[in-house]
Amino acid sequence: METAEQLRELGEKLGSELPASADAVAKLLEQAAEGLHVIEQSPGSSVMRTIQPCLNAVAREELLKHQDEDVKVLLATCFCEITRITAPEAPYSDDVLRTIFHLIVGTFSGLIDVHSHSYVRRVAILETVARYRACVVMLDLECNDLITDMFRTFLQIASDNHDANIAKSMQTIMAHIIDESEDIHESLLHVLLSALGRRKTGISFSARKLARSVIEHSAGKLEPYIKKFLTSSLAGDNSSSNGHIDHHEVIFDVYQCAPKVLKVVVPYITGELLADQAEMRSKSVDFLGELFSLPGVPILESFKPLFIEFLKRLTDRVVEIRVSMIEHLKECLLSNHSRPEAPEITKALCDRLLDYEENVRKQVVAALCDVACHSFGAVPVETIKLVADRVRDKSISVKCYTMERLADIYRLYCLKGSDSSTNSSDFEWIPGKILRCLYDKDFRPESIESILSGSLFPPEFPTKERVQHWVTAVAHFDKVEMKALEQILLQKQRLQQEMLKYIGLRETRQEDAPDVQKRIVACFRSMSRLFSDATKAEENLNMLHQLNDANIWKIFTSLLDCSTTFNKAWSIRVDLLKKLGEEHALHDFVSTLSMRCSYLLVNKEYAKEILSEASEQKSAGNSKLISSCMNLLTAISSFFPSLLSGLEEDIIELLKEDNELLKEGIAHVLSKAGGNIREQLASSSSVALLLERLCLEGTRRQAKYSVHALAAITKDDGLMALSVLYKRLVDLLEEKKVHLPSILQSLGCIAQIAMPIFETRGEEIINFITKKILECSDDMVEVSADKSEWGDSSYSCLLKIYGIKTLVKSCLPCKDAQADSGLEKLMGILKNILTYGDISPDMISSASDKAHLRLAAAKSVLRLSRQWDHKVPVDVFYLTLRISQDDFPQMRKLFLSKVHQYIKERVLDAKYACAFLLGVDDYRAPQYEEFKHNLIEVAQICQQVKMRQLSVQADVNSLTAYPEYIISYLVHVLAHDPSCPTVEEYEDVNAFGPIYWRLHLLLSTLLGEEGSQYSVPGMKKESFMTTISIFRSIKCSEDVVDVNKTKTLHAICDLGILIAKRLCQDEINISENQTVPLPAQLYVPVKDQDESSVEGDGKMWLGCENVLTHFEALMTANTAEVESPEGKMLIDETDEFGNEIPLGKIVQILKSRGAKKAGRKQNAASSSVNAGKDDDVLGLVREINLDNEENSGELVKSKTNKQQMDTKESTEKSVDFSTPKRKRSVSKSRPHPAKDNDEILVNSVNTEKTNNSLESKLKKEKSRAESTETDLIASPASTKTPASKGKKSAKKSHAEVLHSSAKKSADESTMGAAELGSQNGSFRRQKPRLASGLAKCSTVDSSSTDLVGHKIKVWWPLDKKFYEGFVKSYNSAKKLHTVLYDDGEVEELNMTKEKWRMIESNGSPMKQKKDHPGTIQGRAHDMRTTSSRKAPPNQHKSAKRPSPLTTRGKPKGLPESKRRKTAGGNKAVEVSNAGSDSSSSLAHSDHDEDVKSVRDCSIIPDGHKEKEVAVSSAQKKRTVKESKVELKEEKPDGNSLSSKEESDDETLSVWKKRTSQAT
Repeated sequence: METAEQLRELGEKLGSELPASADAVAKLLEQAAEGLHVIEQSPGSSVMRTIQPCLNAVAREELLKHQDEDVKVLLATCFCEITRITAPEAPYSDDVLRTIFHLIVGTFSGLIDVHSHSYVRRVAILETVARYRACVVMLDLECNDLITDMFRTFLQIASDNHDANIAKSMQTIMAHIIDESEDIHESLLHVLLSALGRRKTGISFSARKLARSVIEHSAGKLEPYIKKFLTSSLAGDNSSSNGHIDHHEVIFDVYQCAPKVLKVVVPYITGELLADQAEMRSKSVDFLGELFSLPGVPILESFKPLFIEFLKRLTDRVVEIRVSMIEHLKECLLSNHSRPEAPEITKALCDRLLDYEENVRKQVVAALCDVACHSFGAVPVETIKLVADRVRDKSISVKCYTMERLADIYRLYCLKGSDSSTNSSDFEWIPGKILRCLYDKDFRPESIESILSGSLFPPEFPTKERVQHWVTAVAHFDKVEMKALEQILLQKQRLQQEMLKYIGLRETRQEDAPDVQKRIVACFRSMSRLFSDATKAEENLNMLHQLNDANIWKIFTSLLDCSTTFNKAWSIRVDLLKKLGEEHALHDFVSTLSMRCSYLLVNKEYAKEILSEASEQKSAGNSKLISSCMNLLTAISSFFPSLLSGLEEDIIELLKEDNELLKEGIAHVLSKAGGNIREQLASSSSVALLLERLCLEGTRRQAKYSVHALAAITKDDGLMALSVLYKRLVDLLEEKKVHLPSILQSLGCIAQIAMPIFETRGEEIINFITKKILECSDDMVEVSADKSEWGDSSYSCLLKIYGIKTLVKSCLPCKDAQADSGLEKLMGILKNILTYGDISPDMISSASDKAHLRLAAAKSVLRLSRQWDHKVPVDVFYLTLRISQDDFPQMRKLFLSKVHQYIKERVLDAKYACAFLLGVDDYRAPQYEEFKHNLIEVAQICQQVKMRQLSVQADVNSLTAYPEYIISYLVHVLAHDPSCPTVEEYEDVNAFGPIYWRLHLLLSTLLGEEGSQYSVPGMKKESFMTTISIFRSIKCSEDVVDVNKTKTLHAICDLGILIAKRLCQDEINISENQTVPLPAQLYVPVKDQDESSVEGDGKMWLGCENVLTHFEALMTANTAEVESPEGKMLIDETDEFGNEIPLGKIVQILKSRGAKKAGRKQNAASSSVNAGKDDDVLGLVREINLDNEENSGELVKSKTNKQQMDTKESTEKSVDFSTPKRKRSVSKSRPHPAKDNDEILVNSVNTEKTNNSLESKLKKEKSRAESTETDLIASPASTKTPASKGKKSAKKSHAEVLHSSAKKSADESTMGAAELGSQNGSFRRQKPRLASGLAKCSTVDSSSTDLVGHKIKVWWPLDKKFYEGFVKSYNSAKKLHTVLYDDGEVEELNMTKEKWRMIESNGSPMKQKKDHPGTIQGRAHDMRTTSSRKAPPNQHKSAKRPSPLTTRGKPKGLPESKRRKTAGGNKAVEVSNAGSDSSSSLAHSDHDEDVKSVRDCSIIPDGHKEKEVAVSSAQKKRTVKESKVELKEEKPDGNSLSSKEESDDETLSVWKKRTSQAT
């Protein structure tokens, strides 16, 4: 009560005149505020009456308008307390309350200054308003603008310096107002949304966080308003105040606080991703990338489609967008690598590893490697392997960067080796992948060694763990990677040796002496060759030579010391580089040189740890790692044997272990390093005894290595030890209980190492092998004699193989004078084995054993040829090559791989590459491409040898190293092949197919573009001239082996010359002939024969153009059949359910698969009038005819230049030359979608309704085709076509055949069918135009009306007879004559393109034949094109004389139907009736399914028996003829005729079944 009285007194003071001083007023208000704070909420009425004067006084207008800030704050404090006391009743009127709230809101702006003396009071005001929901009163008072200002003030003053309760109070006030509002004002929403955004200037993060918190709290109330705003903004409505708000920024923040609100924006953002403007797509990609990369924020289900579309931007056409996408996806994985979308993101990134842009591929490599290094295991190992494939990228920068990042991943893997989450060998393949880069010309060997030495492991990594990782990595190496490691070690060894030699010369203090100077220059030159840029390296070495700092050379000397530890070598190398400084010109070079000279990659510590690891793995029983330890130690000992010094005891201990792998490995190591540690091993006599035991009782590998090890560890190069061992081995041969394979191996190795020792009892060994092994039969041989499958050979067979190997080794080290007898005897043995599969034909063994022996003999010949190639007889050479034709595929593969290996190693003559060619008898053989690749490699190797000879100015005329020289051997091999027919006696061109394919394969490799060895200008011409010269030289020679094969040799050469000229058409003109020396053991020159005679009269029929065309047609025809599944669907013309595909769809697929040439596109487009679906079909027909026109023009041009065959050749025996039929093609490379598989039964329509519907469709299509106003489309010429020609019979209607109905209805049915045929191209078989330019016989001007009213006869080439007719009229516009044949058929012809003759008035009478009633027999109309070719002038009025290659006779299937040749380019076409007419089937695609069965009957003359003829895919195929070659008619054999009759019978049954169903 006392406080109330004080408040009353204060009220009286404030109610009177206010003090002039603001401080005095503030003091009174402060007292009032303190008093009001004590009063409880909702006090009694007496208290209220007492404090009422105070309440009224503080609301005086003078106080409310006071300008002092402290007064305002105190007034606001008082009002907050009054509001609390009087709640829930309003203490003042609405106007006063509005003023009070303006005052309160005004105090909030001062919260930004936390150091203000009134800050605490302002905070109290804020908390009071929030706690007692006083802000809600503002809604009742409709203070919308004030509320907006308050929101704006909160967002402006929010700061990180504020306590959490302040932000909480602001959020509470704002949430209360939103929740209690009936409608959210637009300005309020804009104030709230304007605080959102990552890049918003003027807005603190606390304000952005406050806005997000309010939206998250009131998402339900704000959702419709935010949706409306976003849809308006995304739709481009920037007229309102939302124009300055970035909707992407709003979406970004709302997604984190109220993501469900954003479902409406998905279509809009998807549209932005698909926009045409690259800038808009880029902006959307950046926005979504940051959105999806938010840590801890999952992708909503409603945003999944948007995410999928977002991933598709990885294939955007703009490179910058793709790069941006990669960066964003990397951030997505870094934020959460275990998110559900991680596999999808990884797969999408992997797809971009093959992007055409270099920078994109590099960014993908960086992204995936960054993720893998950030969270080890986040990227699957298979994905890392895909990344690793980029070391073979076409870009050098991508290659190098990928290799560096792989090293980073492996280093991280090594550091995390103890982590259980990674498999112990997940990434051990990486060192091998890096080593493979050595064979890439874009990688420098020094960079690879630098990575292996310093980047794979951290410098502080323990040696033991390094060795463990190396051993595990070597266990994953293949032969190529192991060889690469050996190559690295070899280069390091050479560089160290030259560097030691140079330092030794430098220490002599006589550097200025001329002799020393020369030696130093020689050292520099040798070292520079070991660098990728030899010239630059030599310059740097000379600059380094000028440095006089002694410390630098001391450091190099320490680095070259094999006893220097890894840590010491690393530290002194670092000191060396510091001495030079990074700015020094030699810094990079010295860094590389010191790395390669030092023992950082391998050292003594490594060797010791490898031996220790091998012992541990032996205890663990891990055979794979034991072999890896031995392989790694062998590689080290091969190049750095000094590293094993001091480890002799460990080596001997491992040799004593009872483990075959360790024994073999240690023996191999001793064979390599024994010479360097022989003094230390001399004290231990047990080593020699252990090695001798391995020679006698060990495996063949152990025996081999042990013999070499014995020779290495003894002082006299093993002469004493080997003599003792040799005597013991020979003595044991006759004993039964011995390990004969090891003894034979040891004897062979002794022969290689110490031939004088072997010669002492060599004859004894050879006789034992011959008599006791090769000529010995096993007791079990009869049981295994029937064994015909490839498998393991028997023990006796293995002994024979080992014996052969020993004999071969005994001949290899001999000198020429000593090799004659032994080598000659060995060649006889090998010849017998190659011939019979054993040493003699009387030996009985299984087929598998014989195959193994032949393979061993062939390999022996290869090995002997490496040194004694001139001693290998020709017959043995041929027998060896024929192993590639053996029945066992495993045998062929093993033999050819050995040939390939030896040629690649350049130890075998390239003539053995003929083995690849003998293994191919057809270009469709499965191994064709593999052998082609091998031949390309052989050609490149020979080319390198050739260039090396030229560079050192060797004998240029020596062609034996040239790749073309293989031809001289191949021709002889082919002629002597048992499958080669005699060219004089056997003239079936198909029999020479294997010869052609083998020749073509080699010549296409040498002269084609696949070899890529013609980078030097003019080299291809030189190769062509060399090839032709070799062929001509062979034609001027005789066969040394068999003179009777000479003509076959010459015929093969003729064919080879023809193929070579076809492959190099630009190089055909040869100005000079070069004589090529041929192998003397194969050819002998013919003295009295010049080349002109050989090239002229001596040309064999095998060199005829038609032979070449035959095989080219075979290849083209079969290539056309091998299509993709989509292409196969086009050929079959049926879908997966067996339904017929509409022609329009086929046209669309064809166009989608490949565009036509630009010129043809323009022509077709310019000639098209209508733009609908039908026009596309018609456009396709135009392109077909355009192709025909071009091919026809080329054919005429080639014909004029072609020589006619002489009379003598025409009388010779004809050659069986069957040109295969091929489909028509839209272009020269793509097959025409003609129906090939669906049988279309030619059947007349038996209902009037069907006739009418078909007629209407056909008429509509015909008029539509004519509306194009182009002559390129072949359309039916006649409007009414009778049924047949030739021998006639009375017509019988379709209805009569089935139902024996009245003659009237039969006639109507026949007429309807005939009319249908006239509109759809007629029912008669189409007459193929003469593609070869058949001569015209007429002398009358056929382009005028002079022929009208005259009797003529027209030649039908396929029927080989004239048909007489009457010229009714002449169409001057189309230049077509209308001919009415005697049988009633009407046809429009361009007489300038026909062979015809005028019939005199006294000529022979016309052959009139009565028609048999009811028979429909006809032929299709001829396709008419304005591009039809005229016959050459030299063939005018004369029929073309057939070539000797032409088979006479005509098919028997349709004996009396008239067949003509079309003028459609260079194709002979036979088309059957309406449904199969080319123009009709294309121009009338709408009714392809309606006209499915129209009947075509032909009458067999002798029996007058009706027979149905089905138009199947085989009948609709066209015989294609290549340009420059005359068309030949194919004579059908008996099989084809019988198959056709069977097809006709089958078609008749199908037709009857359909007819019965229809009726």
